[in-house]
Amino acid sequence: MFFRIMSAVMFSVAGGIAGISFSEHLKSNLDFCRNIHEMLMNTAVIIRCRADDVYSISVELKKNNQFRRFTFLQAIPEKYNPEENFREIWINAVKSQKNLPDDARSLLCDFGTILGQSDIEGQLVSMEALTENAVILEKKHSEIYLQKGKLYRSIGMLFGIMIGIIII
Repeated sequence: MFFRIMSAVMFSVAGGIAGISFSEHLKSNLDFCRNIHEMLMNTAVIIRCRADDVYSISVELKKNNQFRRFTFLQAIPEKYNPEENFREIWINAVKSQKNLPDDARSLLCDFGTILGQSDIEGQLVSMEALTENAVILEKKHSEIYLQKGKLYRSIGMLFGIMIGIIII
């Protein structure tokens, strides 16, 4: 009987942990969206105030600890090389980071294609549009987290308890 009770408790805990894990994945997606919004705002400031090129922006983004979760930034070049296409490198690097949500990946690819594509004013207008999209994306993932995060935690615990009761 003792082993049945212990296994019931273990399944209950495992169910709770699984639910929390799924909920944390949703929170991670929300955090990525918040970081993208911050990245867009910081880049707009860099372009507006210093009129930096894409390589200087790349260096600044890499130095900022706030964006350390964006591992794709490490693959972005810091110096001009005539044999490389910055936009292709950016897009390939973004696509190589697997833990990004698809809609955030798409937004980051759009961001990479805008950088250095036009004059300062053109870039700022494009950045403003992307920032609006980032805000919408952030709200969407916030709503998903608020709705499904609690659901995942509750269902995980309930399934764990249910299996524990069946074992007893």
